[in-house]
Amino acid sequence: MLGNAAAGDPASKMVTARDSKPDLLYLSPVVPSLTGNGLAMRAGAVLEGLAECYSVSLLVVTLYPPFVPCVPEVFETLCRRTAVVARPRQSWLSFLAPSRWMGPLAAWRRLPVDVIHVFRLAMAPYARPFRERHSGVLSHLDLDDIESTTHRRISSLCEANRDHILARFEEAQAKANQEAEREAFAGFGRIYVCSEADRAELQANTRAELCVLPNAVRSPAAAPGAGSGSGSRLLFVGTLGYYPNDDGARYLCDEIVPRVRTQWPGDFQVEIAGPGASSRLLDAADRAGVHVAGWVPDLEPCYRAADVVVVPVRAGGGTRIKVLEAFSYRRPVVTTAAGIEGIDARHEEHVLIAGGPEEFAGHCVRLMGDRALRERLARNAWDLLARRYSIEVLKRTIASSLPPALRRESRSGARPPFAR
Repeated sequence: MLGNAAAGDPASKMVTARDSKPDLLYLSPVVPSLTGNGLAMRAGAVLEGLAECYSVSLLVVTLYPPFVPCVPEVFETLCRRTAVVARPRQSWLSFLAPSRWMGPLAAWRRLPVDVIHVFRLAMAPYARPFRERHSGVLSHLDLDDIESTTHRRISSLCEANRDHILARFEEAQAKANQEAEREAFAGFGRIYVCSEADRAELQANTRAELCVLPNAVRSPAAAPGAGSGSGSRLLFVGTLGYYPNDDGARYLCDEIVPRVRTQWPGDFQVEIAGPGASSRLLDAADRAGVHVAGWVPDLEPCYRAADVVVVPVRAGGGTRIKVLEAFSYRRPVVTTAAGIEGIDARHEEHVLIAGGPEEFAGHCVRLMGDRALRERLARNAWDLLARRYSIEVLKRTIASSLPPALRRESRSGARPPFAR
């Protein structure tokens, strides 16, 4: 058991006087973060938005990295109380016996709750004891992406790469997640997705209210400069232990970088930043002369040094938060169609979108040699980010979707009749 406060005593980290905001219990499988992997970044961005409208109690069961022992102070100060709980050791299915891990959290089940907000499908079983205790309150599920679809896409990519064992595993994961989705969709009153495409895909599968809550990123405090100025530094950022990112990085090294070398007359540098590089990727990078930086605690220097950000991923789900992060640093992006999925960006206006490796390399070379084009794409992408994918937009989206009964409570301080 880990946490900022004693998990069995939520009052040890709480505001002494109740404010007039409705109470929301936020259940997350990852500790929120300002940077790092996209999952933790979405957890943090949504928490920031929810805290504008709700008095938030944050409980993290660490199913995904980063496996850190407490909530960062920047997010802790947004919450009424916080706790971080290590993933139950018995098994992935230990949620079937909640007493094994819920015992120390008994006091959390007695907290006043108006809304239970569950982040990611994997947290739905862990939310069951809270939903049973507060059976009359609103339950919201933030899917982030449709995991059955994502695993099926990854399975197809594995097959194309002749990773047949992984393909079978991903297909099994797709089927398991499809069953979990079917159960979850029947139990939650509202489901958040991160794009209109995901909402359209789910409309036939659930009666729940479907709300689009786009990914969002915070812009750096200081405006970035112009990179190296030479146009010759390319950057790819991603968690490399995730198969689509590993595949994209190897695709970059094996198929794209050699083509850039044949088209670009001078020297250039390619950097891959992110944890979990496989031996296959390291070998491919060595052959291509690509630098693999590994885990970087602060990505800002990487973005500031880069002239072009590349997103060569060929499968995945949801939206790529790292594309938005590149937009926030005013860096032009070359991407595949899969890399920009779910983001309302247009080819030649906000990004350059490539089909095969030859076209991808050509787009890189074009940007490397055209500073005006780099600046135009970066400026347009920054404007798009401010209009559609900023933290401020996310806050307004959450505020506008506040249930009517809770809007009345926020104004009057009265408890809605269904809250316990």
